[in-house]
Amino acid sequence: ERIMADYDGRPHWGKLHGLTAEVLAERYPRWSDAMAMRDRLDPDRTFRNAYLDAVFGE
Repeated sequence: ERIMADYDGRPHWGKLHGLTAEVLAERYPRWSDAMAMRDRLDPDRTFRNAYLDAVFGE
């Protein structure tokens, strides 16, 4: 993660990482679009878990 941070890299979504929603929003220009799509497709948070809550800032 340190090397990734040095180069403003983005994590592989199939791997665990410790980046926060705030950091991810800086690295993904369309972060708000992704969160809006998630709100539309999973409004009841059926697919949520503790890891995704941390990543998505819930």
